[in-house]
Amino acid sequence: MNYLAHLFLSFEDPPIMVGNFVADEIRLANIPLVSREVQQGILLHREIDKYTDGHPAFKEAVSIFRADHRKYAPVIVDILNDHLLANLWGDYADQSLTDFEQYVYSSLQGWPELLPQRAAHHVEMLLEHQYLYAYASYEGIRGVMVRMDHRTRFPSDFAGAVDVLIAERPTLEGLFHELMTDLLETVPMIHEQIISLPSQE
Repeated sequence: MNYLAHLFLSFEDPPIMVGNFVADEIRLANIPLVSREVQQGILLHREIDKYTDGHPAFKEAVSIFRADHRKYAPVIVDILNDHLLANLWGDYADQSLTDFEQYVYSSLQGWPELLPQRAAHHVEMLLEHQYLYAYASYEGIRGVMVRMDHRTRFPSDFAGAVDVLIAERPTLEGLFHELMTDLLETVPMIHEQIISLPSQE
């Protein structure tokens, strides 16, 4: 899953939200430098990714992009799932997407000064550009994909994946619903297990 989904699966808890958002930017050696609650968000992020990667619906969605995008196919599905979540938001949340996004931006204010530099920069970029809004539209998600193309060393055609999204939308929406339904049932149990763990020191 990508940024919007990880933030959504953070129980509207700011420290958990921070950890879930910056997990990929935190080096293992730096985990003890952040608060226990942020550590829990980092662990939650990793468990969500592990569960998602093994889910049959996610694997089937990846197979749709594998031939053209190869090793980048799982990354593409992660990003496109944020687009699908943004468009199907009312199926999973009572709060409007706009209100949730504003809650995210307000909740992350002040956190950069408490994080290692790399993770702090990641939060600052989100607050400055507020790019969660981009996921909802085709134009916005294509822009996200173009930026991904610029970051890869090998031919990737992330942007071309948007055309596949449009062509295969009913199938991808169905697979996303299967995945999200199971995540909403499973993540609270994962969260309960994580908060009972000792701090990583």
